[in-house]
Amino acid sequence: MRLGLIDLLFWVACFAAGMVLGQAAASDLPTQLRSFAGPVAGVCIYLVLVYPLYRGLRLIPIIFPRCPCCRSFQRGFDILGGLWPRISYRCPSCNGEFVIWHNGRPDNEETWEKPVLALKWPYALGTYWRLQKPEPGIGAPRGRRR
Repeated sequence: MRLGLIDLLFWVACFAAGMVLGQAAASDLPTQLRSFAGPVAGVCIYLVLVYPLYRGLRLIPIIFPRCPCCRSFQRGFDILGGLWPRISYRCPSCNGEFVIWHNGRPDNEETWEKPVLALKWPYALGTYWRLQKPEPGIGAPRGRRR
């Protein structure tokens, strides 16, 4: 898991905006329900804005996937290279290499020599799908949720 300053500031801004909007919208609710309106609105604002912000700024997700080679969770991976949206990583435990498509769609130039993962919504929370090599002439690769 990686939590940077940008991630924390974005979360705090969404939570603060949610508190203000939630309290304003819930002014007619009973006092017991008003205390839940702010946090619920903050989470909703975060989930709505996280995908466009992280994709637009090309930020790395907060949560990393399991290594597709050894299936263990890591605190981080070695970045081998590449430009956004296709970045190659290496697992520090097993030295297995894999590719993550941060825009969720591999293009026709993918070699499929290494395991290929695609990032899905919500972007910052690191929901990954492992993709399989497409059959010739079929089109886009199909993903499996792992």
